[in-house]
Amino acid sequence: MTTLASYRTRITNSLDDTTAKYTNTVIDEALRKVLNTYTRANPNITTTTHTVTAAGRKQTITAAGLIAIIQLVHPYDATAADPFRLEREDFYQTYENNSPVVYFSGPKLPQIGDVIYIKYGAKQTIKDLDAAAATSVRNDHEDIIVIGAAGQAAMMRASGLNEQWGGRPGEMSALMSWGQNQYNRFQEFLEEIKQEVSIPLFPSAHWPLDDWDN
Repeated sequence: MTTLASYRTRITNSLDDTTAKYTNTVIDEALRKVLNTYTRANPNITTTTHTVTAAGRKQTITAAGLIAIIQLVHPYDATAADPFRLEREDFYQTYENNSPVVYFSGPKLPQIGDVIYIKYGAKQTIKDLDAAAATSVRNDHEDIIVIGAAGQAAMMRASGLNEQWGGRPGEMSALMSWGQNQYNRFQEFLEEIKQEVSIPLFPSAHWPLDDWDN
């Protein structure tokens, strides 16, 4: 598992920073921005279960870093021959007070003791960055995260040079150009991996439009 300390070292090496021009604060912020962008192209697919404690359409769930629900099964029984037989589509997900909430629009309402299975896309994490307990980024994607973060850090520093005295002529524009090139490589990579992600955009089933639509 690649931790924050390892990422910092690799990003610093990519920047050829032997004089500590880039602080951990800058590197971490660059890494944070790149990781959020990476998440949108390639979310971490994970699962959770929610045990209903209050019956009703509205269910506030605990799902770390939830972005979007991919699959919901209710009621869920892990011991059943086919635990996913009762997959539901009659729901929508939103946020209230920064907590994910699921609203069921169909006639079957969750009852106390019911278990709800949720498969969802979550935020990607790096161990120790923002207190994350584990790294979810794929090992083969590590290089491009480093490239993107190095580019982001270079652009951040180039912006700061504009306000400093004693800068060398052309230093700011050269650093900005290098950073943009690195970040563009990162974005091109995101376009490639989007084609690998097979998250269904539409439900596998549908409701009949009329009596003849079967």
